[in-house]
Parts: sequence; structure tokens; C-alpha cells
Amino acid sequence: MLARNRINIYDYSDYRKFLLDFYEIEKSLDPTFSYRVFATAVEMDASLLLKILQGKRHVSPKCIESFVQFFRFKEAKAEYFREMVAYGKAKNDEQVRKHFESLQKMRPAASRELDEARYRYFQQWYYPMIRSALDVFDYRSSDDAAALGESCVPKLTATQVQNAVDALLQLGLAEQRKDGRIVPTDAHLKTKEHWLSASISDYQGSLAELARKSIAETPKEKRDISTLTMALDSKQIDKIREILADTRRAIVNVVNAMPSEICDSVYQLNFQLFPMMKKEEK
Repeated sequence: MLARNRINIYDYSDYRKFLLDFYEIEKSLDPTFSYRVFATAVEMDASLLLKILQGKRHVSPKCIESFVQFFRFKEAKAEYFREMVAYGKAKNDEQVRKHFESLQKMRPAASRELDEARYRYFQQWYYPMIRSALDVFDYRSSDDAAALGESCVPKLTATQVQNAVDALLQLGLAEQRKDGRIVPTDAHLKTKEHWLSASISDYQGSLAELARKSIAETPKEKRDISTLTMALDSKQIDKIREILADTRRAIVNVVNAMPSEICDSVYQLNFQLFPMMKKEEK
């Protein structure tokens, strides 16, 4: 199996993507290699293997060890593969975070650097805020970090600001112009990683807490916080979500029409819609 030497397990956190890439590489090197051949080698039904590669099924504990033997993994890589499977099977945010962070600790630094930057971006509420602040604040080097942190609400340390800027540059979400100023790019961070939903939950929770604090700490004339409690048919919730989505798009269009040169502040706008009571079904 020539592909064994051409694929690095530490480049992956999704075990099914690892298996699929292995299959495709091996198939390109050996046209006789098929799903059936692969399945036989790991003592599995070919139809089940195909569903695993398609992301429709997970491997069983017994099959995990068959793959470990097939790839001839030594202790460290074998444990990493087992942890990848556990991460893939994680069902709630706590389990997802636990297994993803375990994977990161097991990976060589060169393999985990970019994933960790993406993870931090969604874990730290102030990373997106700093990105927007770069449109307003003339930031050129770490010498400016303390001043930017002092202008934030709540205040950030110079280290927090610099870590955020470093991550933004690494992810291509910011760039340094020829004149030396660091500014946001038009790039968007796209990821289908399993950890994303857990990180976004943490991020949204942090922003909700900031909104709560702003009620006491920000003058009324500089904020707009309103609430609406209503009875509605939960089956019609998608209609409300569509209205909120249309509103977000309209606001984004207004903001995008503002030249960065005239912007002097960074605001956070949260939309929060959640159930407070549910009548029992009869």
C-alpha cells in the first residue's frame, strides 16, 4: 500500500476524511485498489466502508483496531486515530471541545498551527472585534497594541490584542499594507470542522454576557437594547428567522456602504430569539 507513506495522519482531525484521502491516493497509484479490496483488508463489509467514507456511518470499536493494524500505526499514531474517531462521534459541545483539544495536544506543532488559529478565532470573542477595529485604529506593530487595548470596551491587554492581530494575519483575515498599516482583508473564514458549532456557542455566550454588562456600563444614548416577549406558533418559527436574516443583510449593506475612513467605532449587534415556555403536547 504505497499511500501509507504519502499521507500524514497528523494533517487530519476528521478520521473519515483521512480514510477517504488514503483511498483516493491509493486508487491513483494502483487502479486495482477498490472499496472491496480496502474493506477486505480491514475485515469490513464493502457497503459499510463506503458509507463511512461518505460520512454517513461511523466505525465500530472493533473496526478501529482493524484500521490501526491495517495502517501499521505505532502507539502514538494509533492513539491519535482512536481519538479522531472519538472526536468524530462526539455529540455535544463539551465532548467536541474535549476531544478536539486532546487531538491538538497530540499533533506536532507544524500540523496544528493553522487549526489552532482558526479555533482561537471562534473561541475568543475579541478576535472578530479586533478585526473590525483595524478599520478604525491605525495599527502598525505590537507597539500599538496597548493603545488599541485601552480603547476597547471592555479593555484588553496588549498581549490579547497582539495575539488577535497575529492570528488574523496568519488566517489571511488581515494584511499589512505597503505603508505599514495593518488592515482587514475581504477574506472570510470558512470551515466545516466538527468543533465549529461548539466554538460558536461559546462565542455567542460571551457576546451575550457583554451585552448584559453594557446595560449598566454604557450610556443609553450610545446603545440600543430592546426586548420583545411574544406568544407564537412554534411551527412558524422559520418565518421569524427569515425576517431576522433579511434584517441582518440590510444592516450589512448599510455598513458596507460606509467608507472605512469615516468609521470611528466598533459596535456589536446581537439577535437573540429563544423559547421561554412550551405548552405540553397532548
